[in-house]
Parts: sequence; structure tokens; C-alpha cells
Amino acid sequence: MKNSQKIIAMSKPGTAIYALTFRPDPRIDFLVKEETRFIKQYSTKTNISLRAKVVFQDEVALVITLFKINNESSRIFTTFWDYYDEGGDMVFTLASKQPDIAFHLYGDTNTIEQSILLANSFKDFFEKAIKKISQIPRWDKERFESAKKKLIDNFLNVHLLWEQKE
Repeated sequence: MKNSQKIIAMSKPGTAIYALTFRPDPRIDFLVKEETRFIKQYSTKTNISLRAKVVFQDEVALVITLFKINNESSRIFTTFWDYYDEGGDMVFTLASKQPDIAFHLYGDTNTIEQSILLANSFKDFFEKAIKKISQIPRWDKERFESAKKKLIDNFLNVHLLWEQKE
């Protein structure tokens, strides 16, 4: 998690990444960089809405998780998951089995200002994604990044993606 903490600390507000953590068993958590002023507005009853999609781009399966905090429609956080990245199959398996997911909100001082633990509503999605993606040919990191960039540059509107049904 140390490298993930460095990455999120260097990121701009509005960024989210997933990270392999240990509490004490391995699990996947989300690290979110947000402005402290927004985090302070969240209450102890913070609501996080979750969505997940598989988008095929240039024969690469881009797994995208999206979430909103307190239904703030102008702020949709996205993360991209690469099944064929080193350790990706393990990450997907953890995401398909762990009972809950933690969201750690990092503020202006690059420290965790709030953590939220939710039931893992991504479990079924990741279980189905593993079955689907493991049946298609592998791609390398370069092809994944190229497909991701092409999707973002040419097609991705996170608000439309949020509304799109699976």
C-alpha cells in the first residue's frame, strides 16, 4: 500500500485508485484524493454509489469501476482494472470474494481524513468478469494503456457511462 499512498498523494483531487492492502489478509481498497473542504462536508453517514462496466476497446477488456460520494453528480470517480496486468487475476479474485470494500479519502495534507467501509456490491460483477475475460486472448500493458487512452480521448463520458445499463 505504500506505493499506492505515494501515487494518491501526488494525484490531483478527483482521482481514485484501487490498492492491494492487508488488514491483516490481502484485500482491495480504494484510495481517493479529494479536497479537504469536500471531505469535511461528508457526514458519518456518507453514501457511496457504485457501478462497474466492461468496455471492449481494440480487443482489450477495460474493466471500469465508477463511484459517486453522496450522489454528487459532478464528481464521478473512475478506476481502470487490467486483468492481464501482473497480479491482475489475484486482484480480480479478491474483488470477487471479499465481503466489504474500504474507501480511504485523502485530503489536502495527503493523509486519510475519512474512511468508509461498505458491503462489496462488486462481488458478482468481478466473478462474471473473471469468467468472461479469462476466455479471451491476453494483451500486454502497452495495448491496455493504448486502449484505455483511446477510450478516454475519443469516447468516454463518465456521466453517460454511469447511466448506461449493463
